[in-house]
Amino acid sequence: MIRALALMSLLAASFAIAAPAGAATCMVRVPESLSSSSERARPMVPGKCKPGQGANRVAKPVDPLKQIRNRMIAGKDVSYKELQTLADSGDDLAQLNLAKRIEADNDPDTIDAAARYYRRAAENGRTSALRPLIRLLNADVFLDQPKNLASSQELLEKLAADGDAVARDGLIAMYRAGKPFGLNPARADELLVASAKGGDAKAALDLAFVLLSGTPEPAEIEAAKGYLKVAAASETLNIRTMAENLLRTLEPQLTASTETTP
Repeated sequence: MIRALALMSLLAASFAIAAPAGAATCMVRVPESLSSSSERARPMVPGKCKPGQGANRVAKPVDPLKQIRNRMIAGKDVSYKELQTLADSGDDLAQLNLAKRIEADNDPDTIDAAARYYRRAAENGRTSALRPLIRLLNADVFLDQPKNLASSQELLEKLAADGDAVARDGLIAMYRAGKPFGLNPARADELLVASAKGGDAKAALDLAFVLLSGTPEPAEIEAAKGYLKVAAASETLNIRTMAENLLRTLEPQLTASTETTP
């Protein structure tokens, strides 16, 4: 052991002498010819740095946007300007958080900016931005901004076609109310029928209510029954219960069969 330590000291001294004065030094492996034939790793001693090592190594550039995002996710303070920079780079979470921050200011002059960032977040896949976007659309934030209004309608139509229930229900309600996209009950019916035929239980229940409103024709009643049966198969208790109760009023024989079922 003493001899091994002495050899290590001698090797370290020889490498230190070999290194030019003022040159950066790094820990390097002892050359194989100077180490033992053991399978253990060769010892480390001070020596001349290789290119890219030690003081001459070029530091890896740090992405400032990544730093901002890491702080945002960690719940640390992020300035408005930093959040806006990150949002404008296309980060959907930053867009959602910036929209919330702008809306929280409750400033009528900037509320439309909140809606724009909600829309951008939804466009980038952040579906939790849809409900606040729809809420602001119903508040007429884009009343005098036809391009933003058209872009919002286009987004909701696309998401509704892809099966997003929030976008679909929002569009249906807005088309029936006549704002902000104008009155379009026919399109509202199309959206509802397409979703119901696709097996959406809530859409099927809603469509059944539409068909049964007023004084329905026999054909409308029969169609409503079909949609109610779709809704009655729902895993959501309140949808299933409403559908079953309504079916019993339309088909009294179902009540008797249900009551006799053990």
